[in-house]
This record gives sequence, structure tokens and C-alpha cells, in this order.
Amino acid sequence: MFGVSAVARDSVEPFVGLPRPMGMDDLHRIEHATTRHELHARGHTDHDIHLAQRAGHLELLTRGLLISPQYLDGSREQRHREIAVARLRTSRTSGRALASVSAASVLGLPIWGLATQQVVMVDPSRSPGSRSTGGIRLVTDKRPAATTVVDGGLVTAPARTVIDIARSSSRIPAIAVGDAALHDGLCTMSDLENELDLIAKMSGAARARLVVSQLNGLAESVLESRSRIELTDRGIRMPELQIDLYDSWGRWIARVDFYWREQRTVGEADGESKYAGESGVAVLRKEKGRSDAIVEADNRAIHWGWSDVDDADGLAERVRRLLARPAA
Repeated sequence: MFGVSAVARDSVEPFVGLPRPMGMDDLHRIEHATTRHELHARGHTDHDIHLAQRAGHLELLTRGLLISPQYLDGSREQRHREIAVARLRTSRTSGRALASVSAASVLGLPIWGLATQQVVMVDPSRSPGSRSTGGIRLVTDKRPAATTVVDGGLVTAPARTVIDIARSSSRIPAIAVGDAALHDGLCTMSDLENELDLIAKMSGAARARLVVSQLNGLAESVLESRSRIELTDRGIRMPELQIDLYDSWGRWIARVDFYWREQRTVGEADGESKYAGESGVAVLRKEKGRSDAIVEADNRAIHWGWSDVDDADGLAERVRRLLARPAA
């Protein structure tokens, strides 16, 4: 799955109104980011809010927005989504839609490596260009509108979102977003190519074309996307992705992240959280048996995690040395 950085689409509830609190006790059950004004409208005073914050029942997400911390999952995606949805909900201008990184967070796409200091909105009522006001960046252009509705609120369509991120953000985070959108079926390569046609004369067009040329919807996590690009950038031959391996009797062994077939070498990008806690012990035991079966079928295997990819030169050298060794 698109890993620790992704948010399941069916769990997104960005535009659902907050339940009306009935008393002080309900301040610890504020599931979505809300403003002080909205809490006042539900009968809570500044004193109530202050006491709830001191007791840890409310947390300040950003200037003017509060939420019960028990509903935060610790991900950047959820935190930014809550802020973005609240800013759109309280916007005084109709017709605005969340865009770029803010749309990605609502669509359930990973936002690893993307700037989240501002909520990005498309404002069709303005002349082309962009401007920032507080924690919001308003943008508009001459392209035909491309929006979709998520639980009653407007966000830019997935393909438009991917292309806008690709135009203005670092390449590898943008590739991770595009990989996820393709993997989750939110858009197709044809959709992305259509969006590329629309930005032919806009800033960032060449950057976006490069990103799209390197997308692969087989990637199942940000770590896999990043690993693929970091390795190929350093001259490692592109591996096959998501390959099923079988033993000499034709029995299925495993589906592996990366496979260099000629060298019979498996690469596995493992997120560290996968092995956390008691359940992680069972996962680790299962993975050990799986790895043994891969090796017993005359393959070699190399595993890496986030810390390894942070030293991409070192990881590439490890892979290069393994691939250079004669296969069994």
C-alpha cells in the first residue's frame, strides 16, 4: 500500500460538519479542525476552550484552528488535510477548490517532501497569477477548470493535482505523488498527458514532463518510488517491479518490490514501522521465512529502509556490488 504516508480514500471526511457539542465534556470529541468562532457558535466560551487546551482535550493545529488530539494519527497528510479543509470551509469566497499539496492530502495521496506551510486553493474569480494571504496561497490560471467533489467540497482533479505538484515541487516527491495516483486508480497516464498539453506554455512544463516520464503505477509506497529513482539516478539499471517469484516446482514464493532478473537479485524496500510492536515480531518471523525461500530458490536479496535511502550513494554502491557478483 502507499505506506505510512498515504491516507485511505474512504477514510477522508474533510467536509463533514462537526457534531454540535452539548457541553464542556464534548470539547474532547472535536474530530475535525474547527475555529474558535465555530466553537463559540456551539455555545462554548473562550474560557471553556482555554481549559480544554490546558487539560489536553484540544490542540492548536495552526493559528485559529483546534482539534481533539486523540483524532490525530501523526501523519503529515492528516494534519495538512484538516487545516486545508477547515480553511476552505471558512473561506468567504465561493467556488474555490483545494489544489496542489492540499488537494493531494484530501485525495489520499502522499505528501512526503512537499511544502505544507500554506494551504493552496484555486480561485477562479481572480485574474491569472497567485498571491498569499496568511496561511493560504491563492492561484488561478487560464486552463479549463478540473475539479472533483470530495464529501461536498471542491478539490482539483487527481491528474491536475499531480501535474501542478510536478510543475512546482522537487522531482522525487512529485514522482511519489504521481506513482500513488496511478497505483490507486485515481488517474491514468492518458489523463496526465492531457494535463501536460494544457501547460505546454506555462512555467514548470518541462519539469512536469520529466516527472510524468518517470512515473510507474506499480510502486506501492513512497519508499519504493524514492528507492527506484535514487538508484536509477546513480546508474543502477532499472529493475522489474512487483515480480512474482516461484520455486523449482512452480510454487509461488513471494511478490518482490524490485527484481534484477539477469543477476537473480531481489531488492526489498522495507518501512521500519512494519516491524514495530508485538505484531511486528510475527511479521519479522514471516519475513524471515519468506527471505529464506527467496534465497533457497537461487536468488540473492538485499533489504533497505528509509535510513539507507537517506544515504542514497551508499545504497547504490551496495546494490552495484551485489549486482556485479556472478549469479549462482
